[in-house]
Amino acid sequence: MPEKQITINAPADKVFSYLADFPRHSEWAQHQLKVEQTSQGLVGQGTTFKSVGHQFGRDNEDTVTITEFVPNQKIAYESMTKEGQFRHWVEIKAADGGSALTKGTQVLQMHFPLNVLFAVIGPVLLPGALSGDLKRIKAKLEGS
Repeated sequence: MPEKQITINAPADKVFSYLADFPRHSEWAQHQLKVEQTSQGLVGQGTTFKSVGHQFGRDNEDTVTITEFVPNQKIAYESMTKEGQFRHWVEIKAADGGSALTKGTQVLQMHFPLNVLFAVIGPVLLPGALSGDLKRIKAKLEGS
């Protein structure tokens, strides 16, 4: 369950609002991404999305469901892909006149043979991917 943290010069409500706007994930994702809400109503626990990401030369379609939604504090969501099931979360806390943003991920289930490969390379790749996401989020929110 790797997680990384960064301090952002923005209030928690602004950080939360940006991250809760799931179609904007394409602005800070590591790879090309398009996200569309598939359920009705306001975003909250139980809201679903279709996510199409272009990675490794092909499009990958995921189903994303918000599993935890605490305004201005935490969003957790699970993605179901043909490779497996993954849990992602962001937590926001006031810090140093801004916000401390923690982002984490967890593999819930991964299909063979990727589970074997991921056991070896996942611990190396995930921390860098999380740090990259946090840096891009910070840049967007701070306007740099």
